Amino acid sequence: MQPTHIVTALACFAGFSSAAKRKANEYKSGDCSGALNYGHHSDFLGDVTMDDSSNSVYLANTNVQSNWEFWDGKTRNGGSCGGVKLGLAPHMECNNLNDAYPGKRVRCVRFVD
Repeated sequence: MQPTHIVTALACFAGFSSAAKRKANEYKSGDCSGALNYGHHSDFLGDVTMDDSSNSVYLANTNVQSNWEFWDGKTRNGGSCGGVKLGLAPHMECNNLNDAYPGKRVRCVRFVD
């Protein structure tokens, strides 16, 4: 295989793998519109704490067997989920952090493989 073919193949693979990463993108709006507040995009996302200024999160992953969970607590910004697990979070769509569960605010999301 010629070096240019190897570089082309690697570039295509790199582009594909970045599209397949887990996402938990936070927005200040309640409907994931407008500018991104905080973007989390990695194959290694586990617990993702929500910033207090965020009001919605777009969750994505490519493995339909895996799930995201909503939690009502967090240890600290950049820490881990805590408190009470509220339930499974829909992925591949926008989730309002204030309205997902009546009387509770989602403060953390956890990826469960």
